[in-house]
Amino acid sequence: MPIPLREVTDRQLVGAILSLVAVYLIFRIYTAWYSKYLEKKEKELEENEKIGELY
Repeated sequence: MPIPLREVTDRQLVGAILSLVAVYLIFRIYTAWYSKYLEKKEKELEENEKIGELY
């Protein structure tokens, strides 16, 4: 592990932690949105298949 050339201040540490939390939240929101999007698309495909069977 390399030895840091300068001290890490509390402000830098808090900034790093906040940025990690922000990235984590963005990732969670995106995955939740995408899973709902995929479910919606699957429902649309199923409905289209049912309509196709009627004709």
